Amino acid sequence: MLKRLGSAIIRFFGRLAYRIYILAGLLLVTVVVLFTVFPQLPTGFHTALFVTQVLNVPVKPQAWFTQAPVREEITYERPDQLGQADVYHIPDGKRRAALLVFLGANAAGRDDRDVVNFGNALARAGYVPMFSWSPTMGLQNNVDPAEVENLVLAFQHLRGLEYVDPDRVGMAGFSVGGSFVMVAASDPRIRDDVHFVNAFGAYYDARDFFVQIASNTKRSGDRVEPWDVDRLTRRVFVNELIEVAPTEQERNVLTRRFVDNAEVSQAEVDGLDGAAKLSRRLLDGTDPAEAELLLNQMPSDFLKELDGISPSNHIENYNNRLLIMHDVGDPLIPVGESRRLVETLRSQGRQDLRYTETEIFEHVRPGADLQLWPLIKGASKLYAHMYGVLRMAA
Repeated sequence: MLKRLGSAIIRFFGRLAYRIYILAGLLLVTVVVLFTVFPQLPTGFHTALFVTQVLNVPVKPQAWFTQAPVREEITYERPDQLGQADVYHIPDGKRRAALLVFLGANAAGRDDRDVVNFGNALARAGYVPMFSWSPTMGLQNNVDPAEVENLVLAFQHLRGLEYVDPDRVGMAGFSVGGSFVMVAASDPRIRDDVHFVNAFGAYYDARDFFVQIASNTKRSGDRVEPWDVDRLTRRVFVNELIEVAPTEQERNVLTRRFVDNAEVSQAEVDGLDGAAKLSRRLLDGTDPAEAELLLNQMPSDFLKELDGISPSNHIENYNNRLLIMHDVGDPLIPVGESRRLVETLRSQGRQDLRYTETEIFEHVRPGADLQLWPLIKGASKLYAHMYGVLRMAA
């Protein structure tokens, strides 16, 4: 009796295992056929994995289905020194699409958890991301116009890597870095080689942005609204205006007053002249009209630098597809900046443009403690945007 029962159990589980095996085979064949007939399905799958990986959600299945990348610290030639960068790639000998990433001012470091996670997620999704690091903008909270040239050189170096497909290389920038990559992508040396540009949380015009900071106001369409300027934004603004002062003594006075919040005598304030005096009046704060008037009296080389890092002055030179993102509640760079950029581009009849607004980021970092429905809405918008990015890597 026990023998027959044991044999029956063995036959049952044997048949069950066989059926599971057949079902798994049929599912595998079905998936292969669907991915072949509908080539957008693999991209959609990888986009879903990417979105869950970068957002603050409890389940992150990307590592279950993809090979682990490696991170390499590399250098490339720059006019002043060797450029520093991190490259994430799958070590399988295949050539893949690539993405030059620039995080801009106040940038998180190369070992920041979100940065590492983002680099790994892009690599697992099919890209070779290269993060270009700026010692001035990232570590000293400055806006360094020389980084535009360095981004051009970094892009050329990235295209030459042995595991990169040189015909599928894009650029991506975050915050101030988004504006810088848009300017760099318009450079004639690389303009025709940049597959696309993705800018997240960028400013539109540097002069106008400085006016908004100085006047504690932000532009939203034709409206001017009060703006409680974020301390990180103000720190960069303060550093830039202090550097304009021509003498070390004047820079020390401005630093003590606006960086150290120390006592400065009236005699020292009265001793500021020329550009240093203009900087002091802008840093003290004023209304938009006077801020614009004061800024336009600054030294011509300073204004030339601001114009050189303004996407507004390079729009007509774009040959590449543009993907623009901005969080509606961005405290560092108001969403009105991207809206003005997109409005100008659309008025020129640009068709190769995608614009996405979200409400799930804190500036350019994923927000924490989001309610379920806002998270679902924001994730769906991010999915639609990133699908356009990852499709280019397919």
